[in-house]
Amino acid sequence: MSAQYDALLKQETTAEALTATCDFLTERLRLFLRRQEKVLVCFPDEGAASLGGIFSEAIRNCGGVPVFWGPDYRWKELLRLAFDIHAHTVIAHPLVVLGLMKLAKYTATPLYIYNVVLCGYPYARWMVEGIKRGLDCRIWGCYSVASSPVIVGFTCPCQAGIHVRHDLFDAVVLDEQGDPVPDPGRGRLYLISKKNPSLVFDPHETSILLHQPCSCGCDSPRIVETLDAGISNPAQAMIEKQILAWFSILDLRARRTSHGTDLELVVFPGEQLPPLPSCARLAIRPWEPERDVPFAVQDHFMKMPEKFTTES
Repeated sequence: MSAQYDALLKQETTAEALTATCDFLTERLRLFLRRQEKVLVCFPDEGAASLGGIFSEAIRNCGGVPVFWGPDYRWKELLRLAFDIHAHTVIAHPLVVLGLMKLAKYTATPLYIYNVVLCGYPYARWMVEGIKRGLDCRIWGCYSVASSPVIVGFTCPCQAGIHVRHDLFDAVVLDEQGDPVPDPGRGRLYLISKKNPSLVFDPHETSILLHQPCSCGCDSPRIVETLDAGISNPAQAMIEKQILAWFSILDLRARRTSHGTDLELVVFPGEQLPPLPSCARLAIRPWEPERDVPFAVQDHFMKMPEKFTTES
């Protein structure tokens, strides 16, 4: 991560800042959480200065009961837990929820999920719509920076988009020349700290930023149609859409090498596979319930006990 991110994380993990973030999340979760509801949280609770920890406190503030996935992070444990606790709300990275939805369909396991909070950005529209249809649920978006407790905004309950936290950030979108893009144009998104205006964070994303009044009553700008700006790997998003949109594919890992893109697929045995793009190396294997942990978990989000890694 960049020095900007480090500075932002340090600024927003003070006791005062974490309290403000928890209050912000509590207010949003109260829109749909019920008292005594068990909420499946798919981020580890590593204390107040973690995404799982701050959601845990906000859930309790709403009278709910957080239930954490782990330390066994296998796919099969996620499905078992969602079924056993009769989870009505799940808070997770979108790739984790997408896999959970497919597992439930493949194993004919009934789930009762009515609300899904997707954490992190950007989310591909095809993925959000697929989860929404597959689980017949309502989708809420929580814009968290790199799965940290730095929360930029939350879904508007009335219209599409994410309302920027007016207590924390100003947001601008600029064109390639660095000039502001008028509504409703797309440009490179920058987040400006209100506490320290010299701190300008670049999440490497493009967005449309809307400033017109919103029917929900919130007057902060709305971020809509957020996309990766192509800094890391512009081809990977297309590969994900071509492959992960199929229910036969549980998981995908795409890695760039000096020879091209390496693809590793975890598939459901006996199901039809999609047309696959040309790549430097292709590995396809069936889902192994006793072994497989989501690639998103392995690569980005959690430190797992050795016994639950795919190297075990």
